[in-house]
Amino acid sequence: MSKRSPLARTVGERLLELMRALPEGERRLPSEEELCGRLDVSRATLREALSLLDRAGFLTKRHGVGNIVNPSVLRTTMRFDAEVNLRRMLESGGGRTKTIRFAPRPEEQDLLSGEVSLHVTTPRPRLVQRSEHMLNDMPAVLTFNIFSSGGRRLKEEQVRELSYGELVRAVTGEELSHTITAFSACRSWRETTAFFGLEEGAPLLFWAQRSFGLKDELLCESLVFFNPAQVTLHSFNRWE
Repeated sequence: MSKRSPLARTVGERLLELMRALPEGERRLPSEEELCGRLDVSRATLREALSLLDRAGFLTKRHGVGNIVNPSVLRTTMRFDAEVNLRRMLESGGGRTKTIRFAPRPEEQDLLSGEVSLHVTTPRPRLVQRSEHMLNDMPAVLTFNIFSSGGRRLKEEQVRELSYGELVRAVTGEELSHTITAFSACRSWRETTAFFGLEEGAPLLFWAQRSFGLKDELLCESLVFFNPAQVTLHSFNRWE
């Protein structure tokens, strides 16, 4: 989804809360005039927020009908196409989440398996930052963020509370513009076997993500591995 104002995103979150609180069987949102009064926002901001929710599928805007809520989409958990971060995606599945970020370090030999390394284009030597994501105290997602060796060497306490975008900015000094994601599969190896508790060679789904800056230069490559026992990914598609 395209970038929108922070206020529109905040209003969108409040609209989602309102939608989830609608009585059973009620699918139509109140009029824009009433929503502006409830949320204390301008009509322009409200319409921007409604447009975000429409594009994400949470509601359908119909001329002459209004804004119709889609309960099936509201109930769908772990949507990887929705505009939320990884932690919030996991939280949508229910339960508590916790993320542990480690400081970027020079890549260790054989950190990644041979078949996984084929998805990385950043030349060696390089820095690797590891993040562990837990859902209800169980290992759910393991991430390796890969930077060029010229990135900043941060300490653990400097990265512990950072979001992904903040992490990339802290290491590279550049702002994120966009990310391209490819899905792939691999066999579990030492790192994922130890974290997820899988048998070595067990099948795994992962994202190979390439994140670019405003000049369209590659800033970070991410390998995001999902525990099949904890994570089931969903996406939304609208038929026009």
